[in-house]
Amino acid sequence: MEEKLLEIKDLYVEYLTDDARVFAVNGVNLSVNKGETLGLVGETGAGKTTTALSILRLLPERVGKIKGGSILFEGQDLTKVSEAQMRTLRGEKISMIFQDPMTSLNPVHTVGEQIAEVLRLHKYHHDKKAVEDRVDEILKMVGLPPERKHEYPHQFSGGMKQRIVIAIALACEPSLLLADEPTTALDVTIQAQVLAMMKELKDKLNTSMILITHDLGVVAETCDRVAIMYAGEVIESGTVEQIFEGEHHHPYTVGLFDSIPDLTKKTRRLNPIDGLMPDPTDLPSGCKFHTRCPKCMEICKSDIPPVNWIEGHDIKCHLYTEMSEARPEETDGSEVQA
Repeated sequence: MEEKLLEIKDLYVEYLTDDARVFAVNGVNLSVNKGETLGLVGETGAGKTTTALSILRLLPERVGKIKGGSILFEGQDLTKVSEAQMRTLRGEKISMIFQDPMTSLNPVHTVGEQIAEVLRLHKYHHDKKAVEDRVDEILKMVGLPPERKHEYPHQFSGGMKQRIVIAIALACEPSLLLADEPTTALDVTIQAQVLAMMKELKDKLNTSMILITHDLGVVAETCDRVAIMYAGEVIESGTVEQIFEGEHHHPYTVGLFDSIPDLTKKTRRLNPIDGLMPDPTDLPSGCKFHTRCPKCMEICKSDIPPVNWIEGHDIKCHLYTEMSEARPEETDGSEVQA
């Protein structure tokens, strides 16, 4: 049986501003096994980045609050540990690659110094030579010449900056890497290089990864399992094969795949999902997707759908309630949890 590294249970996160209460994450359940890559997919505003920031407890101070649930990392609930304990975990056990490499690096420090800072904090507290040697090793690992460690971020291209951000994240060989759309700011050819490098380093270091992305092609190439988010909820999750090749899917998942251009068909327009993501300060009742769903039923407007187990994966949709199967661990007669 695969060993779970991270398990998020019934996570709720809110942003409280002077004007409104934003319901950003609404009962998310996720797990990541050791050495596994989980793809987190969904439109902008689905709650993907907020979920990742919650794991590291980096939500905006006084505004973002974890309102419920647990985040178990190596058996320890991160929602209950002190800030001092979290500082020992960030960078060493859990690292994050932020979305924009241009703003992730400090412009007044050399790139070598920024990599060295993580090593001094977590690994080699007073060993200057060990830090320098490790900086050289890390830069080589991400395909950059070590002699460039004395240069500043503005002297590097966008792709090189992203490699440096990845070097900082991987410097202490963390158990879990959170990658928040790490290739969005890069052109297509550099995207492919960075993704190949991340996959190679992940395999080499046996690091688990949560990859946040809009690109289903990246998911197919990189991930082992997929979780699709909508309005702060995971509405479908399963292996890459189940999501890409399975027969039954949530209508939102179908809409995402239908939005991808088909090179074998000639068409004048793309086929986007109608409507917009709901306002997170005023979410609709029942199924959050019902206002845009082509298969909406009356029950969808009032009742929150259960999580159904269909062909080995989860689908949170009323369409599949009657088809729902007993989960392998529930064959003793216990009911499927909603």
